[in-house]
Amino acid sequence: MDDVLVLIGSELQANDLLEQVETDGARSEVFGRVESVTRAEWFDGGREGMKPALVFITPAVNYSGEPEAELNGVRYRIYRTYRKRDTDEVELYLEEKAGVAHG
Repeated sequence: MDDVLVLIGSELQANDLLEQVETDGARSEVFGRVESVTRAEWFDGGREGMKPALVFITPAVNYSGEPEAELNGVRYRIYRTYRKRDTDEVELYLEEKAGVAHG
């Protein structure tokens, strides 16, 4: 578990028009390992208009439902999770977030 993923929570805040908008919330760094998505995951995601990029595997206790993450300066949306019961790990399926500049 050599890789570090920054999990990004979300919270609602009022904007200038007093509308509730979602903004970045708490950030937490978790250790885990990065793997490639399977060919089937990539193909199925593409049919749904998504761009699956990576799978991040970490102990399940590290994940609390955060919708976004950052890895090596790239922002991702967590579009799916899978809890592995035999190892008590969770797989976080990441797709690159559209409209976000790198760097």
